[in-house]
Amino acid sequence: MSAVMPWEHSGSKISVRHRERLAVVYVRQSTRQQVIGHQESTLLQYALVDRAVGLGWEARECC
Repeated sequence: MSAVMPWEHSGSKISVRHRERLAVVYVRQSTRQQVIGHQESTLLQYALVDRAVGLGWEARECC
């Protein structure tokens, strides 16, 4: 999924002020059965990190 979102076009509404704030991506823990049965959901959750990095936030690991 690499659709261009409105805020990714030139003239983006995301400013330096926004990028100075912490962006948190929370990936919900699932049971083994949920992960097996809903692999697309897991991939989409992890892709949110790539989306934030693409918008200018630094990738950092927590906890």
